[in-house]
Amino acid sequence: MKLTTMKLALLKEFFPGFLRTRHFARHFRRLAMLDSVSDASVSREVPPTLAQTLTRGASTDVPELLIRLGSHHEGLSEDGALALRQQHGLNEVEHEQPLPW
Repeated sequence: MKLTTMKLALLKEFFPGFLRTRHFARHFRRLAMLDSVSDASVSREVPPTLAQTLTRGASTDVPELLIRLGSHHEGLSEDGALALRQQHGLNEVEHEQPLPW
């Protein structure tokens, strides 16, 4: 047991130096928690009406939910998709710049 503890202590002592000499240290840094750097003025609560809608949808049978949402098992028709695209715009996600390696 003592030998294992001693090996672990040696590893803990030499590992940071190994990482620094091979420029790997950045991969082992601790990152700041997102909540500590985020804007505290933004509310993280889900509005009650949205929470109720999501809860109701999660507990509804699939066929009934599809009817309520105006959809089908096969998805939208071309005409339906075109109408929704004209009403809401393209289904695109805005991406941030990727983090550098």
